[in-house]
This record gives sequence, structure tokens and C-alpha cells, in this order.
Amino acid sequence: MKLNFSKLQRLLARREFREVYQRGRKFVGHRLAFFYILESPRSPRLGITITKKWGKAHDRNRFKRVVREGFRRSYPELNTGLTLNVHPREGYKNLSVEEVTMELKRLSDSCVQAKSESAKSCHRH
Repeated sequence: MKLNFSKLQRLLARREFREVYQRGRKFVGHRLAFFYILESPRSPRLGITITKKWGKAHDRNRFKRVVREGFRRSYPELNTGLTLNVHPREGYKNLSVEEVTMELKRLSDSCVQAKSESAKSCHRH
């Protein structure tokens, strides 16, 4: 199976990022924070936000590469309609693809659990 990262899987416009912040919910993991919306029938989409305050360009670029790779690997298992934006937390410089994959799985599981409890919303656990 080819794991790519097409334009259809990305948040591209500023308005898309703002919509996730305004309408979405927050899920905080160990080294990542997710802002997300659960809408159907769209396929999962990813945005990454990391500002200069988080360090040098090579550290920020590595973070983005690792998150994209984790998203690619998790993509087949993610909820349909999941639109998310990822932020770093302390310790992001040592983040591995496996950790990103685990965090995305936790987020997805949380959404499935919340969907079963309440048909509309997905919340932090």
C-alpha cells in the first residue's frame, strides 16, 4: 500500500486552520496537542503549526517530517471526517514516528468512544 500525503489530506488555507480552532476541540497528548473537528464524509486531513519560539528551523522541520510520517502510517485507521491541527509540546525534539502514531491512535480511540457515548461530539479524555 502506498502511503502518500496529497493536497486532499492537508489543511492549506488560513481559513481552514481558523475553523479548526474556532469550531474544534482540543486533545492533549504527551508531546503533542491536537485541535480537531470530526465531520463526515471527508477523509482525514492534517495541519501542522509550529512557531519560531519552538527553536531552530532544523528542529521545527524535523517535527513536521515526523508528524507527517506518523499521519501517513496512521491514515488508514483514522476516523473519517477527522480534520486536525498538531502543535508541539515540551520534549518535541525527541519525538519519534512511533510516538506520533500512538498519539493519533489515542485521539482516534477517544473520538470513537465519545461517538458511542454521544452521537455528535468528540471530547478529551
